[in-house]
Amino acid sequence: MPMLRLLFLALCLCLVPCTPQAEDLFIIDPGIPGDGDTLQIIPVTSSDQKMSPAYARAADLYRENDAQGAAALREQALNGDMDALFALAALSRLAEAEKRPSPFGAPAAFWEDWAVRMLGEKEAWFRIGAALFECAKTDGLPQTTLEQMATDALRKAAKLKHPEAMYALSFLCPVYPDKSFQMPEDPGFIIIPPYAYTDPEARYWVSAAAAQDSARANYVFGLTYGAETDTEQKAIEAFVKSMRLGMMPAVTALEAYLTPFRRNFHFRRYASCKSAVYYSIIGDKMRGIYDIVEYKWAEAMIQGNNENFPEACLTQKEYENTVREAEQEFKRIKADMLARKEAHDALYAKAQPMFAEMRAAFAAQAK
Repeated sequence: MPMLRLLFLALCLCLVPCTPQAEDLFIIDPGIPGDGDTLQIIPVTSSDQKMSPAYARAADLYRENDAQGAAALREQALNGDMDALFALAALSRLAEAEKRPSPFGAPAAFWEDWAVRMLGEKEAWFRIGAALFECAKTDGLPQTTLEQMATDALRKAAKLKHPEAMYALSFLCPVYPDKSFQMPEDPGFIIIPPYAYTDPEARYWVSAAAAQDSARANYVFGLTYGAETDTEQKAIEAFVKSMRLGMMPAVTALEAYLTPFRRNFHFRRYASCKSAVYYSIIGDKMRGIYDIVEYKWAEAMIQGNNENFPEACLTQKEYENTVREAEQEFKRIKADMLARKEAHDALYAKAQPMFAEMRAAFAAQAK
């Protein structure tokens, strides 16, 4: 598991003021569990994002053995509610582990197979794993059993190179290990240093997640490298990659580390007026502050002879060029995030017509 100093660094960065992000496109939570926080399987892109009510309802119905409520939730799933489908798959699997009849009218394999048919194995097992993990938070259900099942489902998705399944697995596998795991001699990507993650399987999965473009995993790389003075440049590179993948805490880190007069942070030798302007503008735009009239420290940087900038460190032309480059970078990041969101939405939209087939298949097997 990550060392406490990584959590401390993340906490320090989270204390930097942060306004709501633009259009709920960017990841606002690093997803590093600690100090009572639980692991977030699905990246958080909105302060309003909460657990799907379908998971909480399904867990309560299962615990109370509410046949009428279970039938209503099943209808919800058959009518096109994807979260309800994941919940049915998760708790039907739990029913089989507990050797009790599924309250939802079909075996776990039925719901799992349809989820896979609709979304493909990689996404389906990731979402079933997330549903199992969320259901484990309900009082009165067997947390250990559900978390083990969640880990098993996420392993299936991770082996198919789902980046967020890999990331979540890096936190779960030390508790629910794959006893047959062996670190590959040449995994084909950089493995995170052992002083950050002591468990070999966890090191492998967070590193694989970073290689597969998980913004959160690259942020963890940045925190890890930032904890050592001889790897500061690697930390900056990891934070930049994470930022370009839509991670708001990464741009917050770059703002904090690379602003020349913030002397309580690392990376002083890499700080510059250009970097301060550049990453602050990208950060503001990620937070939805689009109308940048002038960067707040620009005049002090250009004029010099003041408390924070005894000497001028930026010309007016350099400032204007830096603003333009930052705005172009943000446009690229936003376009990439929109493309990812559109691809995700298209996958789920393509699955919707299949619910009618699933309803017919359910009726046939019920007979």
